[in-house]
Amino acid sequence: AKALVTMPGLKTMLEEHLISATGENVDVILDTDLEGEPMARPYPPCKVEPDDLAFLQFTSGSTRKPKGVMVTHRNLSVNAHSIMFDGLRSTSKDKGVSWLPLFHDMGLIGFVISPLFAQVQVMFLPTMNFIRRPNTWLQAIHDFRGTITFAPNFAYSLATRAVRESQSKDWDLSSLKCLGCGAEPIQPETIEAFLHRFQDCGLKPTAMLPCYGLAEATLAVSFIDLNEEMKTIEVCPESMKDGVVEEPNGHGAVSLVSCGKAFPGHELRIADDAGNPLPEGQVGHILLKGPSVTAGYFQQPEETAQVFKDGWLHTGDLGFLHDGELFVCGRAKDLIIINGKNHYPQDVERIAADAYGVRPDQCVAFAVKGQNGSEECVIIGEKRKGKTDEAEVRRLVTQKVRSELGVPVADVVLIKRNSIPKTSSGKVRRRETKSRYESGRLERMTIPPPRASVQQDDKTARVERAEAPAPRPSSPASI
Repeated sequence: AKALVTMPGLKTMLEEHLISATGENVDVILDTDLEGEPMARPYPPCKVEPDDLAFLQFTSGSTRKPKGVMVTHRNLSVNAHSIMFDGLRSTSKDKGVSWLPLFHDMGLIGFVISPLFAQVQVMFLPTMNFIRRPNTWLQAIHDFRGTITFAPNFAYSLATRAVRESQSKDWDLSSLKCLGCGAEPIQPETIEAFLHRFQDCGLKPTAMLPCYGLAEATLAVSFIDLNEEMKTIEVCPESMKDGVVEEPNGHGAVSLVSCGKAFPGHELRIADDAGNPLPEGQVGHILLKGPSVTAGYFQQPEETAQVFKDGWLHTGDLGFLHDGELFVCGRAKDLIIINGKNHYPQDVERIAADAYGVRPDQCVAFAVKGQNGSEECVIIGEKRKGKTDEAEVRRLVTQKVRSELGVPVADVVLIKRNSIPKTSSGKVRRRETKSRYESGRLERMTIPPPRASVQQDDKTARVERAEAPAPRPSSPASI
């Protein structure tokens, strides 16, 4: 970069960090300097080629430290065109509504850059407005007559629970042709509950558009067909543990959502550990090829070589194809492997969150090494408000997960409200949660001491409190 335009309050900090990070001097220009008279030293026009770097797009950091993905101008042009015309069949009559952060790919590329290609107007809401008052998102769609909006799965769950009937009774959401859902695992129960909750507002089931994408592929990879209802299939969880997709043979079916087919000019492949293609109906690694695949990670050649191989992007996700459509199962590195069987943490989390006493969508499952060296399942959850005590919640979660999935649970930890580590886009940071658990840094709930007996003399109680030893300061590991 030759120059950076910023505000006065950030100038000194940016100059110091840019020099230390790059070793080069970058001109930091104040926005106020661009007002009025022309600059004394104008910058010549820069010649840009399609495969030149447009910007660095950082991964979400949900699984590891964020990496700078090198997005080229060709990547942006192809992916934006695919989204707006192949996927959404947009025209200038469409209107977008978004509360997504503009420093994430879905917000920046999906609602700033891509709409320019189809001359689509967009209404932006501050992200924290939605988090604090979820009704503002749907209210804006009603007011603006929005036709396109996108959000992760958690947003649909939050809106379903938080929006009051008095807030939605006059809404008209019939203008929506696309309610995109992606960026994290899509739970069919969440989407169905959202559609049911707002059907009286004119919301059409065909508006829901599950999709798949990742930063290394610019933004989007696949959509279901516009104007088709969400497709789900039920599979046998036992066969899934062995990497085979079969119809359920009784109790405990798992429902998965189709993310559609790859955009024109792109190819999806399911492969085994050696990279060999797998047929439909077998679970494997999701690979992608096409002009949306980016140039790799900035100044990380080893990481780039591991993920970008022979023209294929190894996404790190597991999934399968059914009738040519992609179904995503989860992250390969997040698998919980017990007695040689693969268990997806999302399935464990879904079952655990159904147990009475655990807050919906506030649950994390992962594997740790047990004393005998084998993997054990640990569940971290936030306790709902209520009278159910911690021991009973732990018992219910352990029993439900074991009976429905056959997964023995080594530990259930209930933690303070809003203390599960998340990215700025709302994704659970599974590895960070596991790290905090292993180092004892989770903010566990504390069990209040029993109240003194009502028959106890108040003076005696005061004496006992006075004689009790002062509590020791908490060690960092117990905070």
